Amino acid sequence: MEWTVSSFLLANFILIVASILQMATGVSVGMIIVPFLAMISYTLIPAPIAFASLTLTVMMAYKGIEHIDITNVPQVTLGMIAGIFVALYIFKNTHVEHLGVIFGMFILISVFISWKVSTFKLGATINYSGGFLAGIMGAMAAVGGQILALIFQNHPLESIKSTLAFLYTIFTIVMLVIFYLFDEFSLAQMISGFYMMPGFIIGLLIAPMFTKYFNPKYAKPVVLGMATFGALALIFRSLI
Repeated sequence: MEWTVSSFLLANFILIVASILQMATGVSVGMIIVPFLAMISYTLIPAPIAFASLTLTVMMAYKGIEHIDITNVPQVTLGMIAGIFVALYIFKNTHVEHLGVIFGMFILISVFISWKVSTFKLGATINYSGGFLAGIMGAMAAVGGQILALIFQNHPLESIKSTLAFLYTIFTIVMLVIFYLFDEFSLAQMISGFYMMPGFIIGLLIAPMFTKYFNPKYAKPVVLGMATFGALALIFRSLI
């Protein structure tokens, strides 16, 4: 992708707004940003956006290191790594013009899960299968976070944030290494990731100024509605 001033401003505006909405609602930021970033360029998904978010996940994991659920992390991590290889296989065997449809469908699945699924009981089966699904969705379309949030939803808030940040960090590093080894993560994509870092950082810093005005009762349906609209628009754009 060739960056321009307008594409830089638009991409980072999307990330700022999405970061504020995530802080206000707890909905995974991936399902909000993916359809709109994909409309700018498919090359921004998933490696560049994952790389862009890496700095924040490292800081969040380090800050809450004592709250990380080490007991369940290994099983979820193994599931995610397996999912990454499946996603890589799909990438290698998918035409570029079909990626919009695939991204859109994964986003709609995330919306459905966020809206309808409310209960998970931790155990080996859920850890491996949930990690596997999160790995596929995360590596394909950067929307695996909602699966992980559901797995750990009954943990205390600090444990959820720290554990997810730790898992995001492991997942992103492993995914980027694997994608690099198989020629799916280039220097140009890394540069794109650097260009998008300001959006995450600014969004995180200014979010407290806005989140107090959000009513969680109404904010979540609005965010899921935005994600649905974006996914459908992306699918429609890919098919015409």
